[in-house]
Amino acid sequence: MAEPARTLDTHHCLAPPPTLQEWRARTAVVRQRLRLALGLEPMPPRTPLRPIVTGRYEAPDFIVENVAIETVPGFWLCGNLYRPRGGRGPFPAVVSPHGHWAAGRLTMEPDVPLSDAGGTRPAEGRANLVAIGVALARLGIVTFSYDMVGYNDTDQAGAHSHFGGDLRDWAWGVSLAGLQTWNSIRALDYLCSLPDVDDDRIGVTGASGGATQSLLLAAVDDRVRAAVPVNMVSAHMQGGCLCENGPGLRVGTDNVEIAALLAPRPLLLVSCTGDWTRNNPTEEWPAIRDVYRLYGAEERTALVHLNYDHNYNVESREAMLAWFARWLLGQPVGARVREAPFALPVSALRVWTAERPRPAGALGAEGLARALRERTADGVEARLTGASRRPRDFARATARLLATSLAVAPPARRPARSGSGRVLLVSTDACAAAEAWNDALTPSGVAVERLALPAIEGEPVDPAKAAYFCTYNRTPLGDRVQSVVDAIGRLRRAGPVHVVGLGEAGLWAAIAAAIALPGGRTLVDWPACALASHSPARYAPALEAAGGIAGACLSLAGGGLTVASTGEALSRAVSRALRGAGARVLAGPASPSEGARWLLTGRP
Repeated sequence: MAEPARTLDTHHCLAPPPTLQEWRARTAVVRQRLRLALGLEPMPPRTPLRPIVTGRYEAPDFIVENVAIETVPGFWLCGNLYRPRGGRGPFPAVVSPHGHWAAGRLTMEPDVPLSDAGGTRPAEGRANLVAIGVALARLGIVTFSYDMVGYNDTDQAGAHSHFGGDLRDWAWGVSLAGLQTWNSIRALDYLCSLPDVDDDRIGVTGASGGATQSLLLAAVDDRVRAAVPVNMVSAHMQGGCLCENGPGLRVGTDNVEIAALLAPRPLLLVSCTGDWTRNNPTEEWPAIRDVYRLYGAEERTALVHLNYDHNYNVESREAMLAWFARWLLGQPVGARVREAPFALPVSALRVWTAERPRPAGALGAEGLARALRERTADGVEARLTGASRRPRDFARATARLLATSLAVAPPARRPARSGSGRVLLVSTDACAAAEAWNDALTPSGVAVERLALPAIEGEPVDPAKAAYFCTYNRTPLGDRVQSVVDAIGRLRRAGPVHVVGLGEAGLWAAIAAAIALPGGRTLVDWPACALASHSPARYAPALEAAGGIAGACLSLAGGGLTVASTGEALSRAVSRALRGAGARVLAGPASPSEGARWLLTGRP
């Protein structure tokens, strides 16, 4: 019986491996999943940031600048840069994404310390995010507090949860989670560009959704040297917004494992008794500590567990301050850092004003999504264009990317035995042509195994519904490809495998062969229709970013590939590239008798 689909509330917790070598191998797998799901594979170009400072507020012991940076041409990320007043740089620095507080980075809710509340927890939502920047600047740490998409001054793409929400975007690795992670990377770029910032001493902190952003940034960018995610890391709640649930992001993994990717860099977890982090002392943090133990670096991680509801209140912030004081400033272990009161009007922190409006030509949601898709397409095209220079490396890299996109486990690599091999004939269970192909192949004496799979009907579950299905589960396309990969792996024990894929199953067979590298020839004969990866039956997260069907075919071309009945399925440019790499591209359907002869002899 199939296991129930995983959701953001399904219990899932890191089980650390016994050795550092195994953990390092695992980190490579998880990081590739994160990069692909977040639109960072291929890595986008870092275009000029063109920073704009629209205002400045000077206090006796800190300075605030209102800043916008252009993270994508035409898209502006806004925030506040908190600077120490006095002292000599270069200073350490911290980036601080804010999470889902109603006022975003401008949140200044009152703190109610437990000692003043008569032993009861204050109401949920007590946070003062402006105090983070002020306190860190007073400590001698430059801090950039920036908007999530759709909040405050970064509202040009519309409401927060509405960006990047369809299959076409997700197939190219474009999502709200990916855009925010890219913004965080560019925020780091901005800090590291400042002459008074020491780019070897960079930290990140945020609470709730801001902690999710902190984890993702630190996992994909090694410039983060210390982190304090607050009230987020949990084995039974992974985040409740599209900005935390990029399609494909947590298939087989969870926030606990993502947090552990920081090891051995200093990591402080702050948790509380009144939300989903209540089990941090007994479950999540011990698992993370076991990873640090593999490095012999247990002193580089710690937990502060407080008796509050969901918060980033003064006690949580002071724990963060002490951690950064230790690891970014070199202060003694156990030193207590206290916040002091400050006066700072929210109106002084806005970036765009009547006097300093957003620059003309800023992209809206549709234009931004299109620009991000085209950016990824350009990177993929460059990778495909270079396939012929190092075909084996290209095939291996494409296999890894496709397997990651589809959440497919490749078969164990075994040396292909000599001999004529076997034929795997893949079709849907209603494919009329399969019998003719079987009849053409059987007289050759080569063993033929038929694999008939159900056609994919209906749409995969929308990630924005049903607890973000595609964030945690393989899509129907991935299920079919896994079945073909498993069959190839089983047959390869006896020698090379020749693969035939017919009709809709031609797509499954081509991708499976690219992942499993069966050692034989591949023939796919699909209908003359567009193989659009945003079609519901052909969707997997970031499949186009992984190379898509074009990448799969190019990786197979050198070992013998026939693509028949292409119609609109492959562009002229891809067809030319396939021919240049040695593939046969037929304008119409393949004859079973001629196809069988080519498959078994290599001769048309």
